[in-house]
Amino acid sequence: MADLFFLASVISLAACVAAINSPSTCSVDLQRPNASIIGPVDMAINPLTHFDTAMLSVFNTTTGEDWSFDAVSEDGQAAMGLTFSRGTVADHPLAQRMFFAAVWPNGTRYMESTFAEMSTIRSCKSSTFGTWYNSTSTSLWTFEASKDFSNTHVTVESPTVKGTYSLVSLAPAVYPNGLQYPSAGGDPLFAPYLYWEESVPVGLMEVNLTIRGTPFVFKGMSGRERNWNSFGWADISAQWDQARAVIGPYTFIAWIYESKVDHQVYFSSVLMKDRKVIFRTQSQQESNTLAYGSFTQTQTGTVHLASEPTSGHQLPQSNFTGYKLEMIDPTSREHWKFEVEFTKCVYWFKAGTSAIIGGYAGTVKGGEVGGNQYTGLASGTAQQVN
Repeated sequence: MADLFFLASVISLAACVAAINSPSTCSVDLQRPNASIIGPVDMAINPLTHFDTAMLSVFNTTTGEDWSFDAVSEDGQAAMGLTFSRGTVADHPLAQRMFFAAVWPNGTRYMESTFAEMSTIRSCKSSTFGTWYNSTSTSLWTFEASKDFSNTHVTVESPTVKGTYSLVSLAPAVYPNGLQYPSAGGDPLFAPYLYWEESVPVGLMEVNLTIRGTPFVFKGMSGRERNWNSFGWADISAQWDQARAVIGPYTFIAWIYESKVDHQVYFSSVLMKDRKVIFRTQSQQESNTLAYGSFTQTQTGTVHLASEPTSGHQLPQSNFTGYKLEMIDPTSREHWKFEVEFTKCVYWFKAGTSAIIGGYAGTVKGGEVGGNQYTGLASGTAQQVN
């Protein structure tokens, strides 16, 4: 009876969506596990393609794409990470996976990976709808995102996690080079075989979930992004550090990434104010004429990324506790400095044979050098080589 009620709810939801968005204005991309082709797959490279669109229409045994979210509470003491994936992920080829991790203020953590029988991306005139569904476990994970990126709503109904997540954007959607969507000059290719777009670099969010019956409820800061890769993350990535933050009148997103493919370091730093990009660079090279920046690890804090204390298998902890970021525009003579300090580790686990990946919540302080200084919230991910 419960299964029938659940199925009826799914059908009812689908009917409502269909009524709001007519078939003439919607396109649907449906994927199932183990559906693949032999040979290379075309990777979406058109910068004018909407960020929430399915970027891969077919998959081979190495390709994959993600819709990823992270969030931190107003006090920096609770946080979560969530990813909808298609294709090869975590040694599971041709999968449809939902990854979820959470940490409560008392340090208790929860993490799960569940797999769907099918996933659909429905692109309509005003919104994009994502659905990951498993009839065996009666799990339904969905997102609805407005085409202007202003609002995102996630609903989860599963045996372990139930509830909602809502996100209101504070910043424009941007490419790795910092141009605002839509722009013909945007380039989603960030590093070899790695494509990246920030749908919502930073926003205000509200989580209202129960996890195995325990409330997980808070308001705070969040963001979401897109990635699609030609090969698995563990095969193309050596290490990285990534941060998003809201601080005073500013929001920013930054990523420094070392490729396992060519062993080069790739960098992006974008600063926004009043929903507009005011600084952007992909250069760490000091210059008298061109904008440049830096993103370095620090060891001055007390919180490391580490295994949960109750875990029977303890991994080496991160050798850093936060970051220092600088953004310098020699033309305008503007210079910003920000310091991120970890407050909670959300997850920390092996990524392939040579790395460990983690998510964090944090606080941030800083501002323009010589100007007002602020405090705020930060969240992000990191991958460290063993």
